[in-house]
Amino acid sequence: MRLVAATLLLSCASSLHAADWTGTVSEIRVSTVSPAVLFRLSGKLENKARCNEYEMYAIDLGSPGGESVFELIKYAYLNGLTVQANSLRTCAVYWKAEGVKDITLAR
Repeated sequence: MRLVAATLLLSCASSLHAADWTGTVSEIRVSTVSPAVLFRLSGKLENKARCNEYEMYAIDLGSPGGESVFELIKYAYLNGLTVQANSLRTCAVYWKAEGVKDITLAR
């Protein structure tokens, strides 16, 4: 139920504009020294921020909704689903990846 509610919420939030990045999840990266999870999609990253050296998006697990976004990314990865993601247009210095604003899963 939590997954369904999070999917609906994130779908509504991002349906208002085109996604910055669309594709299947091709990489997930975690670290024991950071509260973030980085992920990469198979499609072309549009409007990449200059600070995004890793060409990945970061999920801040300490932010509101961070755990839900990570659950959806894992679900999409395991099931080969297409993800539409939008950026916050900012990077944390130590992540060198853009913060993810919202995601939508599609079949």
